[in-house]
Amino acid sequence: MFVFVVILLGASLLAACGQAAAPNVNPGAPAAAPLEPANQNSTDANSIPLNTDACTLLSKDEVGTVLAEAVVEATGQGLGSGCSYATQNLRFDLTVSQTGGISYLQGVRTNIGDLALVVPGLGDEAFYNTNSFINTLMLRKGDTAYLFSVMNAPSSQELSPEDVQAKEKALAELLLSHLP
Repeated sequence: MFVFVVILLGASLLAACGQAAAPNVNPGAPAAAPLEPANQNSTDANSIPLNTDACTLLSKDEVGTVLAEAVVEATGQGLGSGCSYATQNLRFDLTVSQTGGISYLQGVRTNIGDLALVVPGLGDEAFYNTNSFINTLMLRKGDTAYLFSVMNAPSSQELSPEDVQAKEKALAELLLSHLP
């Protein structure tokens, strides 16, 4: 355990040093918060039952309200793995990883480095992956990871990154309000 803590602390310090020297590759984007170790204190071992269909976590009406457009279709990707909600102009993908969320999100944060924009006070851990190709809110509650991704339909007007992040955060807050 001691060795793990020392390695985690060393990795955090290296990441912090790297961030201080790294220029902001996307000057229009908000500066990323410093990379901190994930909160290891989980609220629940699993925040949803393993046999829950992800499309039951948020209703079409709830998602439509946040997206400001009626959801015409919600398609599941198997028990618990994800759901894709489609409106005329937007698509919202909710992906759920019901085990291994702590290690999964730690790995993602390590890989994306300064592209992780920490969202304090949301679940046990939350951050935006601000990579221009994959602007996704990643959230953990207990050992379950949730990925929220709002995208434009190809023929619709482009949403700003701030609008996308606001919609993803609102959907995450809504989902968290339904969890134990």
